[in-house]
Amino acid sequence: MYLWRLSPIDPADPNWEASSYRGVAVVRARDEAGARKAAETAFGVKTRFPPGHGVTAPPWLRPASVKAEIIEDSRYQSDGPTEVLFPPP
Repeated sequence: MYLWRLSPIDPADPNWEASSYRGVAVVRARDEAGARKAAETAFGVKTRFPPGHGVTAPPWLRPASVKAEIIEDSRYQSDGPTEVLFPPP
């Protein structure tokens, strides 16, 4: 497994209404897609946009909204299941 730092590019973007958290997240996952999905599962929320007039894809899943990079950080273990390690639940 790898440690991924997911960093929002523009937290002021209206699409972030679909997330309960808009800061940097650290996720343990096998690949980038798994890290993004774990963040979306942890932070995704329903929006108040009328159907057809809002989010086209949740921000955590969109490379245009979130930068993903593999990191090494001694505060977190790379062994274990896919999960969001920061922020803590």
